[in-house]
Amino acid sequence: MKPPEPRKLSFEEAWESTTEFFVDDSVEEEVDKKIENIYTATRGVHKFENIDEFAQFLKDEEGALDSVLADVGLPQERFKRIITLLRRKGRIPGGFDQEWGIGRIRRLLVDNAFAHTIANVLFHGKEDPFLKRYLPKYYREKLNWEEISDYEGRKLKIKETIYRREYANIRGRKIEEIIGKKLEAIKRKYGIDYGRGRSRLVDVDVDWAVPGVEAPWVVIMVSYQETTSSGQTTKARDMLNAYNRIRTSNSRNRENRAFVNFIDGVGWLARKADFKRLIGECHYFLNLKNLDILEGIVLKHVTK
Repeated sequence: MKPPEPRKLSFEEAWESTTEFFVDDSVEEEVDKKIENIYTATRGVHKFENIDEFAQFLKDEEGALDSVLADVGLPQERFKRIITLLRRKGRIPGGFDQEWGIGRIRRLLVDNAFAHTIANVLFHGKEDPFLKRYLPKYYREKLNWEEISDYEGRKLKIKETIYRREYANIRGRKIEEIIGKKLEAIKRKYGIDYGRGRSRLVDVDVDWAVPGVEAPWVVIMVSYQETTSSGQTTKARDMLNAYNRIRTSNSRNRENRAFVNFIDGVGWLARKADFKRLIGECHYFLNLKNLDILEGIVLKHVTK
């Protein structure tokens, strides 16, 4: 069967065919599994008798820190800011030069003194006189693991944390997998490879490049949004820059490389002006409902 003729969606076509919300059971199943794993890690843990026991728990149990942060509903980003405060004020020795990532904080929990400092903060930092002086109540009210006893309530907090922190990433990865499967089918059918990562041609990380990032003839940038955020502006800028660099390469070298914007989600419908601009600033514009056009684009532009 001959693939659909490659063409660029019009604004009206793109607007009408946008998928408002991506509904996929596998996304929900992955989220539920993460929630259950975190919940299970501390489900059998009741009241610790003292800070020493709680510190030992943070040291010994894999995933303990993530579980406790989810229990109290404290986002990792906010927790890292608290660690920065403690380092700048000398409560954690060594001074402050740059912020620690959550991975480094986890690794440092093997140190008894560090584990005890973190345990004190998370266990009953809400009423700590030092934190009352330097940390707003909005932050401190989450530092109350000592008070947790309602384990169904814990599960709800964990769910809120996972949805806030990871749901968008899981969903976005699933959408990219759909595009990846389409490219894999094209590869099996025609032997045309694909890749992803940094491409010198456009000087940004590309979501997909055909036949590869070193010398791509088709570059695909992907953005699915159910909410609006500053990240949309950054993504739109990267898309525009990539498109302009491909246009320049085509003009200088008499090439026929193609830049594809894949945009979907109700969050883009809320940014109509940006949405319309992104349709204009690409060779082809696709979404989930029009992904079959990709095969024709690849066949037209990838040199044999």
